[in-house]
Amino acid sequence: MKITKLTRKNAIKYGRTGVVGYNYQLPDVESGESVVYAELTGEHGERVTGKRTRIYYILGGKGVFIIDGKKITVFPEDLITIPPNTKYNYWPTKSPLKCLLFMEWFDPKNLPK
Repeated sequence: MKITKLTRKNAIKYGRTGVVGYNYQLPDVESGESVVYAELTGEHGERVTGKRTRIYYILGGKGVFIIDGKKITVFPEDLITIPPNTKYNYWPTKSPLKCLLFMEWFDPKNLPK
């Protein structure tokens, strides 16, 4: 494995109503990884995880995750894991909710609009 440094210039910026962020793509790490910085002022929207666990680290704000029907309130410095093939959604209750997401690599063309 090689050492990789990415800057914000290397990241894929994205945004839609209630969500803005940067996706740092690492296709050569393990079987592909993405690290996402996101700021939410509204609902993220329901998703289903892929074949690997997703890990969220809360940087700021306060929010709620609904994971497989279970409500979890999050605060700064909390870490949440979401198992593979699991339905979830989240949103801020104190804006903005700032978080880092560690997840499987995905094609940026598939980012929600």
